[in-house]
Amino acid sequence: MAISVIMVFFKVKYSSFNPKTATPTSGSTHKVKFFEERIFLTGAHKAEDISGPDYLIRGGIVPHHLFAGEIISDFFKRLSFQKISTIILIGPNHYEKGDFKVLGSSYNWETPHGVVNPDKMLIEKLTDDNLMRIDETILPEDHAVSGLIPYVKYYLPEAKIVPILIKGDFSEKESEVLASSLKNLIHERVVVVAAVDFSHYLNSFEAKEKDRTTEKVMREFDYRNLYALNNDYLDSPPSIGILLKLMQKLNSTNSELLFNTNSGEMQKNNTIETTSYFSVLYYRSS
Repeated sequence: MAISVIMVFFKVKYSSFNPKTATPTSGSTHKVKFFEERIFLTGAHKAEDISGPDYLIRGGIVPHHLFAGEIISDFFKRLSFQKISTIILIGPNHYEKGDFKVLGSSYNWETPHGVVNPDKMLIEKLTDDNLMRIDETILPEDHAVSGLIPYVKYYLPEAKIVPILIKGDFSEKESEVLASSLKNLIHERVVVVAAVDFSHYLNSFEAKEKDRTTEKVMREFDYRNLYALNNDYLDSPPSIGILLKLMQKLNSTNSELLFNTNSGEMQKNNTIETTSYFSVLYYRSS
């Protein structure tokens, strides 16, 4: 499905951060560094008329490339019809920094729409079980999850977050352990989101070919081939692997594909280097 990006301003509900009305929990605060206001406003306008799904969303896949703001807004608007208490955001550690394969943050996050608080109970459980380590220097400098936090605040103003970065060498076995632990920690008001971009640097036609392979691998829960894919296909097989394993454990393997496109297709230019995008919702199987 091809969509276009129009860089104009619309009159949509939007409020700048006001420290007098923000209500952070105790602790330090990161200021979100990755935010594209014009793209956000365009996406928010286009998402205004979206209605909620007729199923309970348990997980999803969404881009973290902010150029795809329309897709991101569409995704989080659909989540906004549920009473969600916590969003677990899982994405790639782009720069492979840090001394642990799974990094998190326990700080508050200041966004243009207000402050997002961490789910300290979930974060402390993951760190106590040595499944994740806190690193407050790396997460704010990586757009993989921090760039989506303004969308969380806008569409789910009461939700808390668990931001997680995953290194590229996180194995299928390690993903299984983390997914099993998350399954025992979450309830139906917690949604797990893999913030992942797909085919990189290829032209639109090549990206579409790679996406067909990736879509089949994800649809069939084919972990052997998933973990063998490189950046031509996606930037974080472990993030997708953790999500898919968790959806299986939650009996939530039904899915709705909302978007599969790429930046070249969105700009109507099939010759430029692209990044491709999937937006998918997962819900309970019958």
